[in-house]
Amino acid sequence: MYYRKSGHLIRKYNMGQTLTAILFLLISSVASGQNPRFHSVVEEGLLSFKMPENFDTVPVNPNRDMNYDLAIKSKTDSFEIRYAIRPLRKRIEHFEKMAADTSNGRKVFAQAHPNKSYQTVFVTVLHNTSLQPQAATTPAIPRFGAFKPEAVKNEFNADWGATSGYAPRTTFDSNYKNCMTVTLHKDDAADVYIFYLFNDKETMMRLMPSTFHAMKFK
Repeated sequence: MYYRKSGHLIRKYNMGQTLTAILFLLISSVASGQNPRFHSVVEEGLLSFKMPENFDTVPVNPNRDMNYDLAIKSKTDSFEIRYAIRPLRKRIEHFEKMAADTSNGRKVFAQAHPNKSYQTVFVTVLHNTSLQPQAATTPAIPRFGAFKPEAVKNEFNADWGATSGYAPRTTFDSNYKNCMTVTLHKDDAADVYIFYLFNDKETMMRLMPSTFHAMKFK
């Protein structure tokens, strides 16, 4: 059936067809592990994601420490993975606009460019999500190790990556004792933060190989 609107013929689907289409989209979204928000930032960040076997999506818990876009959990073990994606295109456009605008009198530093600030931002993420010594006047930041350039390029098609292990801050998560965070950066694409949450090293070592490359740049 059709009806006319603003001089154009628009097809009007019946409720049964619409409901079927909606249910199909919902089922497809759950099956792939991608909610609409996650799917959007994956595409914008020029990334690909493959749902690991024996994992289900779990609710994203809002917190004041680190927003993330998707959480998945092992069906059999206490092992959760959270993905936070920060596409760079709009940030780069904003930075370049500010750099070109001399009327406001503000100086824009080259190292603040989104393609150059990934390490500084990662340190901030570690600070915000790690359990800090309460007696320390200056909170300690977990150490991190950078991946070899050729390895991170071959395995993730990224320009830079690093990892760090620490106890998570309770406001970020109170169910797990340990967190291993991996970050990936690709120029003009995105910064990615992946949080592996677990209670014992054995579980992490057993499940990590099948999940480590679930997300990579195209």
